[in-house]
This record gives sequence, C-alpha cells and structure tokens, in this order.
Amino acid sequence: GQGNISISLVPPSKAVEFHQERQIFIEAKASKIFNCRMEWEKVERGRRTSLCTHDPAKTCSRDHAQSSASWSCSQPFKVVCVYIAFYSTDYRLVQKVCPDYNYHSDTPYYPSG
Repeated sequence: GQGNISISLVPPSKAVEFHQERQIFIEAKASKIFNCRMEWEKVERGRRTSLCTHDPAKTCSRDHAQSSASWSCSQPFKVVCVYIAFYSTDYRLVQKVCPDYNYHSDTPYYPSG
C-alpha cells in the first residue's frame, strides 16, 4: 500500500514530541478542508527579448515561466498513524507512518470494526 512517511535523524539529547492526542487520529470535520496531492506538474521556461522600457534604444531580455498542474483532492478521514523510534549512541531515527487508503482509488476508505 501507499502512505506518507516522515523520517528525521535527531541527536539523542533532543526531545521529540509527537502530540499523540492531536496526531494519531486525523478526523473529518464538517468543513471545507480537503487533502490534496499534485498528480503532475509542467513548467515551461523561456526568455523574451524586447526593447527596454527605460531605454528604447537598447534590448532587454526577460525570463518568464508558465506552470500547469493537476491536483487530486479528497475529504479528510480518520487515519491511524504509527510512530517508531530507533535509538543508538549517536542518533535516534524517528519515523511517523500514516497509511493513505485513498491512493489511486475512486471510492473513499471507510474503516470497519
């Protein structure tokens, strides 16, 4: 399956707080908040040469960019995130894993049980 993973290397002396009461469950609310992901993006860059506005006897070049993007959005839903931490003498490896049950699915995931 697909999901969202956040990995950080932190010194062992640094306190890591997950605020589990707020982050373990992400719940849908009656609002207009959506989870969105960019499906694809295209950026076209170019350079145009024209007469300078401050001195029409000279030519100036201007860079321009045009961007197109496709987004896929869905309403938020309850999801369980798992926190994992590995310790050593030099560092801690901290992971936050949140499954993405709506990945490439037209129907939303509804947990059962």
